[in-house]
Amino acid sequence: MDLRIEDFRDWAPLRIYEQSGSFFVDWVFLGKKRFTEPFFEDTLHILMRKPFNLAFRHQTPIEFLGEIFNESPGLQPKGFIFHISRCGSTLVSQMFASLEKNIVISEATVIDKVIRAAVSDERKKVWLRWVVNALAQKRFEREENFFVKFDSWSVLDLHLIESAYPKIPWIFLYRDPVEVIVSNLRQPGAQMIPGTIEKIFPELNLFEILQFSTEERFARTIAAFAESGLANKESNLGKFINYDQLPEIFSSEICAHFNVHFDEDEAAAIGRTARSNAKSPGETFVPDGKEKRKEASEKVLSLAEDLVLPLYEKLENYRLLVQ
Repeated sequence: MDLRIEDFRDWAPLRIYEQSGSFFVDWVFLGKKRFTEPFFEDTLHILMRKPFNLAFRHQTPIEFLGEIFNESPGLQPKGFIFHISRCGSTLVSQMFASLEKNIVISEATVIDKVIRAAVSDERKKVWLRWVVNALAQKRFEREENFFVKFDSWSVLDLHLIESAYPKIPWIFLYRDPVEVIVSNLRQPGAQMIPGTIEKIFPELNLFEILQFSTEERFARTIAAFAESGLANKESNLGKFINYDQLPEIFSSEICAHFNVHFDEDEAAAIGRTARSNAKSPGETFVPDGKEKRKEASEKVLSLAEDLVLPLYEKLENYRLLVQ
């Protein structure tokens, strides 16, 4: 098959999959669509309803991403966003995405597939740079900044990601563990489905994981993410952000850490986004921390205190020490 990079200018990798020992990429036609929805998959769902994408689809070997990487460098990432889940990461990514000058990729399955592929770490790092570059292609004149928000479980591979991008700053967002557990009990994320992310409990099989109550499994999952964030605290690329600091410190700390700056009009647009519900942009944001704490059962409070709170306090102490 004769593949020409210019034929992929308005396409993005949709999924990466293995077939007969080789890896391939499915592509989706973007046209004029930007990644403005809260999550990468939300944008894909919109695109995949379009007749053109139902009728036509590019499929390539994964090595074609390498050709694009070599011949068509995209925007270099300005910053990476890691988090423990339900702690303001979507708010941060949506604030960036509110400006046309920013490309924001939020929890892309194609990136996750590479990080979790059954290949060597060296190959993962090469493929990660390839797929991120494909998503960072500049399609509009105003685009100048590129950001990636990773899935919550990607913090377990933060060291690998940092070694692939040794100069890209990152932030790690966290929140009061009781509020995070309650949020996931209301609507569990994929990371909470037993056995979905094997690396969360690498020493346990599925039967052993299922012996935990739902509340304990959620608390242990959040603890694993917090512990991984802490394990990378000595990196000079990282910065720790507490949910309670948002959105006020967006410019002064997050943008400053990523070395990006916005003018007054852009700051006003970002401010309007900050007042919206990040996961439901048409709704006004209403703080719900107190409500979640009231909703927490004695079991949740006890598990949070025993399993996650010590890690949360270490994160807080470190953040306050270095800020």
